Parts: sequence; C-alpha cells; structure tokens
Amino acid sequence: MFAAFRSARRKSSHLAMAIALVGGAAFGTAATAPAAYAQDYSSGFVDAYQPVATLTQGEAPNYESARGQLDAVFAAIETPDDRMAAGNLALIVGQNLSDDTLRRRGIEMMLDSGMVPVEQLGQFHWYHANFAYNDGDYAIARTAVQSALANGYVDSDSEPSNDPEFLTHQSYVAEGNPVAGVAYIMGVAQERMAAGETVPERWLLRALQDSLDNDLTQQATDMSALVAQVFPTEQNWTNAVQIANVYYELEPSERVDLYRLMQATDTLTTRGELFGFADDLDPRIMGNEVLSVLQYGIEKDIIDAGDSYYSELTGVATPRAATDRNSVSTYIADGENGDALDALTTGDVLYSLNDYAQAQRFYALALERGGDSNTANMRMGIAHVMQGNYTAAKDRFAQVTGNRAPTANLWSIYSDQQMAQ
Repeated sequence: MFAAFRSARRKSSHLAMAIALVGGAAFGTAATAPAAYAQDYSSGFVDAYQPVATLTQGEAPNYESARGQLDAVFAAIETPDDRMAAGNLALIVGQNLSDDTLRRRGIEMMLDSGMVPVEQLGQFHWYHANFAYNDGDYAIARTAVQSALANGYVDSDSEPSNDPEFLTHQSYVAEGNPVAGVAYIMGVAQERMAAGETVPERWLLRALQDSLDNDLTQQATDMSALVAQVFPTEQNWTNAVQIANVYYELEPSERVDLYRLMQATDTLTTRGELFGFADDLDPRIMGNEVLSVLQYGIEKDIIDAGDSYYSELTGVATPRAATDRNSVSTYIADGENGDALDALTTGDVLYSLNDYAQAQRFYALALERGGDSNTANMRMGIAHVMQGNYTAAKDRFAQVTGNRAPTANLWSIYSDQQMAQ
C-alpha cells in the first residue's frame, strides 16, 4: 500500500506498488520504488488522493467505493509523480475488483508518467500488451510487446501466455490478418536460427495451423517445411510431405519423388501410400523399384504377402524387373546415343537398379540435351543423396522450380539433416 502523503507540496515519501495478475502472467510481489527516489506530488492531488487511498487500506477495504472516486483523483493530476501514484491506485483497485479496464488504465498511467523504474519497464509494457490484446486493441498490443522487448523483457518460452512473440503472432490472426501473423513468426524464427538460438516448436505449429485454417498454400508449405527442418520428428515430416502432396496436386511422376522422400524419412506408413507409390512408379515400367517398395512394405508391416493387390503388382513387376536387369547394356546404349527422353529413361531404369552413379550421369545427359530441367535436376539431386553427396544434391534441388519445387525443398532439408548426422 501507499505510505500516507505529506500535506505540503514537493515533500518526499516512498511508494509500494501493489502488483496484479494479467492474462496468467504474474506481476510479482509488491515492487518497491528505490529508496533514493524523490517524489514530487502536488498539494491538490494529495487532497484528492488521500481519502481514496484510505479506502483501500485496513482490515475492511472498500474497493467499490474507491472505484467510484477515482475520477476525482485523476482530475487532480499535475505532476508525473501524481500520475504514477494515481495509476498505481487504479491498479490496486482494479486488481481487487477484477476490473481489467481499470487495471489497464492504471498501467498506462504509470507508463505515461515516466516514473516506472527502469528495471521494471519491460514487465510493465508486457502487462500493457496483455491488457490491450484482451481488449481487442491488437495494434497497440504489438507496439507494447516491442516496447517490452526493447526494455529487456525476457520470457523463458515455457508458456504461450508469457510469450511476447506468440502474442504478437496471435494478434495478427485475431484481427483477420493471418498472412502477417505467419510472416512474423517465419521472420522471427529465421532470425533466431541465424543467431544460433532455439525456436519454440509451438510457434511454428501454431503458424502452420493458422496457414491451414486459412487455406494459405504457400505459407502452409513453407511453414511445414520449416517445422520439419527444425523439429524433424516423424509427425512433422508426415505433415510436410502431405501438405506438399495435397496443395500442389502432383502428377504421378512428381509424386514418385515425394514418395521416395517419404520412404527415406520413414513416413511412408499406410497401405494406401505404399500402393500409391507402386502405382505411380508403374510396375510395367519401373519393375525393380516397385518390387523394392513392396518389400519395404512387407518389412515395415504396412502390407502382408497375402494382400491380393500385392500379388497383382508383384505379378506385373517381376517379369519387367528381370527384363530391365538383362537389358542394362541396351538401355545405356540408347541413353548415350538417343535424345533427352532416352537419357532420362535410362537414368530412371538405372536408379531402379540402385546404380545411382550411372543414373546421375544420364540425368545430366538429359539436362544437357534439353530435357525437362525440373525433372532432371530433381532426379539428379536424389541420386546424389543416395550416394551421400549432399552438397551436390542441394545444388540440384535449388534449381528446381514449379510444381516440383516444394518437394525439392524438402529433399534439400533432408540432405542438411543427413549431413549433420
């Protein structure tokens, strides 16, 4: 509580600021102004303030009556110290009556007074941000957050309710601007990563969910990739590949490279995905890789050998696989002497035979001969990954554009993670 004011103007006394709770964040115990702090109160303010302050003291305080008399206290303000004291009184009354409007006014008055101790400014701006957010004043809330951070407010990142970046992001979403909210989180995350600092997973997942809820294709793609990059769990990788698949309506040839990434990241987990992969490869063309995928499904208990479709695919893929194995020299000759499509086809056959170095060579030939650069660069990059040449792979993935670009970006992230192991 306040110490009693002296009646004379320009005499000093000391304040004890009663501190409240805002949005789940504790202001703390009573924070006392420094002992050397000299206060300058106007006599008219003291006369208006003293009887109202008395109502908040003793064993039976009357906060309701005090609330009714606060306007007179506010009207008597002349000096910054008056404003600081009046704001603190409003905060005390607002806290005890659970009146957020009054608590916000008290905090704003104390900040406006310029008399809040420097070491407490960050915390007070943070309380102001919470009050403004709860009132729907989102732009003001964001400004207050920046003031809090500029004045040294630090959160442990343990709880969203105490997280200034999280509140800023949510303020954009709440006012109907999820694009700005996601962009803000992406920017802050990239700044932290560049500085070698951690990024809370909840920021990224919340921004991803907001992107999905608002059908923001590019933002959902970018954010899901970032989540998989920073937190490479099976679930986060699953989200990333599924978003790339759904939002970009990939053609079978494009989906094959996404399925290959799913297999590499162990996110190929359902019967539908496994058989979808085999269908897109086409057992009549890529027999060896189809058989490899089916065997993967058996080993991972995704399917069993008694599955009728497994038997059907195996029946088609097996003879084609044998033909390809016995015709390697023919494919190589066709690829070396033919056009870009011949080179690309040869590369695919060699890839299905796990001859990644040779496959890479023919994808490069396809590129040199004017073949589809996105397909050739993508496949060349994957062949590099399979050989452990991750830097070369990333160079190829960076050159992929169009519908394949999201998949290429995910492969690049996977390459980074493999290099880090």
